[in-house]
Amino acid sequence: MHKLRRVAGVPSNYLADIIGGKTGPRGVRLTAMVVGLNARYAVLQAAYTPAGINGVATQAWTQVEKDDLLHCYESTAKALEELKTLITERQADGIRDFCPYCGIGAPRQFDHYLPKVEFPEFSVHSYNLVPCCGSCNGLKGETWLQSNGARVLINFYIDSLPTAPMLEPDVQWSVKKGKRVPVVSFDLVRPASFSAAKFALIESHFEKLELLARYKDQAHTEFLALHDAALAREAKTVVVLRKFLKNYLEQREKTLGPLNWRIALYRELIMHTPFLQDCLKP
Repeated sequence: MHKLRRVAGVPSNYLADIIGGKTGPRGVRLTAMVVGLNARYAVLQAAYTPAGINGVATQAWTQVEKDDLLHCYESTAKALEELKTLITERQADGIRDFCPYCGIGAPRQFDHYLPKVEFPEFSVHSYNLVPCCGSCNGLKGETWLQSNGARVLINFYIDSLPTAPMLEPDVQWSVKKGKRVPVVSFDLVRPASFSAAKFALIESHFEKLELLARYKDQAHTEFLALHDAALAREAKTVVVLRKFLKNYLEQREKTLGPLNWRIALYRELIMHTPFLQDCLKP
């Protein structure tokens, strides 16, 4: 889970490039819509704040207009692919390979934060395209507002995130085939410095995307990764190994950020002496 950087450039210019690649009657119709689309872009950009974005109203479109607007995203236009690449490459090297919604999967898809079914005019707006994994995209679907008007998911371009960890792993150990293995669950805990009102959005985000259950399912894979890194150190004492793993953790945290679920799990495992003893060189 990490903040996203907005792509440089004026969103309406990317729209113009995509529409400019359209030919035939659809190209003519979209070109005639440009002035109105620019006005709608201005509406979104003026409201693009944590407090304002959920107030963006939908606009009525004819079915033909809606189909044309959605085609801007659903086609394989060169200008659209270039925009997607720019969004991906704008993100920091260490985290661009992880979905910001979950921090688990690779972001091989793009989510429309404001659903394109409701807001077809924003189907290629650079602010509205969030690189994400297929699991998160599927779980989110067209959801973005609760019945009371509050947002369901974090917008990683504009929403504030805690600076302190908010995941607490609970690690229980069992022995299988002579090897010590963890059974991990996670709790979401609000940092004292983060307001309850802001944290409500994070809680909603976690619930909608089933993150605690998904982290639990992935925990064993990350345990094995840390176990392999510890074994490769070939340390002879717990003190030496723990120091090495703490340094490793610090480097990973600089890359992934303090909110990444892997960091929370690693931090817990490093403090478990029997785990470290299992990783010592005989």
